[in-house]
Amino acid sequence: MNIQSLDTQLLLLINHGTENRLFDILMPALSHQGYLLVLPFLLYQFARGRTRKNVRGERFLAAALWTMAIACCAAYCAGWAEDVIKVAAARIRPCRAIDTIRLITACPKSYSMPSGHAISSFAFAVPLFYLTREYLSAAWRMYPLILASLIAFSRLYLGVHYPTDVLAGVFLGSMIGLALSILYQVIGTKAFMKRKK
Repeated sequence: MNIQSLDTQLLLLINHGTENRLFDILMPALSHQGYLLVLPFLLYQFARGRTRKNVRGERFLAAALWTMAIACCAAYCAGWAEDVIKVAAARIRPCRAIDTIRLITACPKSYSMPSGHAISSFAFAVPLFYLTREYLSAAWRMYPLILASLIAFSRLYLGVHYPTDVLAGVFLGSMIGLALSILYQVIGTKAFMKRKK
């Protein structure tokens, strides 16, 4: 059994096997407007940034603003990477290649690999998880990652991506988000050390 065959079988298992009325309403909404559900997290993040202080007595508000900027930058870079890879991979979407797919939304005209929703969601979510660990609890920090995972899963339920498209998007988005987060920390640490001198 080759990867394409396994990919197709797993997709059909999810696409048909998890079918229910609630998901038929929830998954299209998550896919198209799920990003709005990150707003409560962002509001809480800024609220905690205003009230919490680090060991030097400084508030985390500037850190919260920088985290948001890094997340937006990562999502932008992810969108660019998605466009480049999609054209290079030129993989036909399952909703155009599989006759038995259960399609409850419009089949996009673009190529399939990687999932744009997965790469952008995780590129945005990873900085929110990684850069807020000093002033947010673990439960709150998991929220963006869980939301990104649900958005990524919705693309399988809707039948518009193969599982490997989504996994590639999750991996690439996470790496972009993590790389920019670490770069921000390195630059921030160097700037802090310069000020101390």
